[in-house]
Amino acid sequence: MNALKKYIIKTLLLLMAIIVFNANSIFAQDTLTSLTFIGTGEYHPTVIDANKILENPSIIDSTKKIPVSGYSINSKKLNTNFTIESIPPAQMVGEPLTKLYNHLAKIGMGTYASPYAEVWYNILRSKEYAYGMRMKHLSSSATLKDYGFAGFSDNEISFYGKKFLKEHSLIGNFDYARNVVHFYGYDLSINTLAKETTIQRFNYFSGNAELLSHYSKPERYNHDVKLSYYNLFDSYKASENNIKATGFVQTAINKETLKVNAAVDYYNYRNEFDTVNNTIITLNPNFIASGELYKASIGATASVDIFSNTKFYFYPKVELSYNVFENIIIPYAGATGGVQKNSFKTLTDNNPFVLSQLTMKNSNTKYELYGGLKGTLSSTIAYNAYVGYSSISNLAMYVNDTTELLQNRFNVIYDDASVLNIRGEISYQSREKLRINLVGEYFNYKMKTELRAWYKPQVKISLSANYNLRDKIVAKVDLFYIDNQFAKQFAADSTTTSGVKVVAKEFKGVFDANIGLEYRYTKKLGFFLNFNNIANFRYYRYSNYPTQKFSLMGGLSYSF
Repeated sequence: MNALKKYIIKTLLLLMAIIVFNANSIFAQDTLTSLTFIGTGEYHPTVIDANKILENPSIIDSTKKIPVSGYSINSKKLNTNFTIESIPPAQMVGEPLTKLYNHLAKIGMGTYASPYAEVWYNILRSKEYAYGMRMKHLSSSATLKDYGFAGFSDNEISFYGKKFLKEHSLIGNFDYARNVVHFYGYDLSINTLAKETTIQRFNYFSGNAELLSHYSKPERYNHDVKLSYYNLFDSYKASENNIKATGFVQTAINKETLKVNAAVDYYNYRNEFDTVNNTIITLNPNFIASGELYKASIGATASVDIFSNTKFYFYPKVELSYNVFENIIIPYAGATGGVQKNSFKTLTDNNPFVLSQLTMKNSNTKYELYGGLKGTLSSTIAYNAYVGYSSISNLAMYVNDTTELLQNRFNVIYDDASVLNIRGEISYQSREKLRINLVGEYFNYKMKTELRAWYKPQVKISLSANYNLRDKIVAKVDLFYIDNQFAKQFAADSTTTSGVKVVAKEFKGVFDANIGLEYRYTKKLGFFLNFNNIANFRYYRYSNYPTQKFSLMGGLSYSF
């Protein structure tokens, strides 16, 4: 133990001597010279490891991160009592319904000793049914210079009703009309006739019944079936009965529409010398397809005309349209045809001065090809331009009956014709305040046998306007132009075997205007004035039948 202590003390003294002796040399020199160690005992020299200084400095983050300890919420349900108070539902307050009146009466008096009266009765609003009645009287005791008594009388009464079922509407009406005219188209210098000898009366009874469906789903079979009947007879023992059934069935097939129209039209015409029966049966299936820009209707019409002999007809029924640009330009084209009935009623509606003994033939439009452009130029302006060409057999026309001395009645003749029709229409509507409609038509008739298309003008132009100023003042204007017309006449001609030749007597075209004014003093009481034939021009609709010149009618209307 003492030996170990001595050894340690000797070692420490030796190290201290070395440190003191070499202190100046170690810190003053860059290089280390040789060292001499003298010691006694056991000694193991060592060299301390050198610490290298790094070239890149290191950054030590001194920020201390505070550890986040976890936590939890111990939630508990708190029971509360709350009573909900009911509130009334909100209601939209719309515009009040317009007050309606059951009755409307209009009475007036005009030049040429022309009384006028018209009465309407309608039930008020109902979700179950609607019905009403209308009665009208208009007459005149006109006497035209150099012509016979030109008075007339129109009397009408109509009853109509509609029943609203769950998915259908049942509609019906009954009408009676008594129209009186005089054959005044003769020269007073030749003969003077009492007005009782020139009178013609038409009595017309008709009734209709219709069942119309309102299915909301297009794949169901929507339908409309209508049955109608009328009886017409005149003062010369001519009469006509007509029974007609029409209808259609429509359904959706693969998002497209199939529509089938059908009709059976039978009439019986009798006069003093003859009886005519005619039945026309028509079937017209159509397939209608439409997309965002196009609409197409493709079908055909088959008709059976059972007259003196049975004839079968087949017509195309096609129409295509395409929306080129945002409903502004829509070109369309199509082809159609059909049989048109010429009956005692249709002929007398166009010309009440015809004979009671007429030859009946149906007109047949073999084909009609057409095309055009239509569209809307703005939210208020729409237009339609149409060009059509058709071939018609048995086109009905009127000619003076030359077998009578006065020639103041007309017969009906028929001829085949090719007809070019150009039609343009433009309309403007600004809400319910102003409506304007301009229509112009041009016809070019190429007759097979006749020299002209008798009493069929080439040009017709009409302009109608309706202006409503705050439901207080209402003005209506009708302007129209009818081009020259031609009547079939005969002149002596020694070069022909019959000694006469056909000539076309020309009637000049006419421009005329009608104006109507109405002032609504209250919602119940109003006053009106109608000005007709303002140009005061006497023109001829038919040979020897001039129209009345300027006429005026005024009166009042009352609702109650």
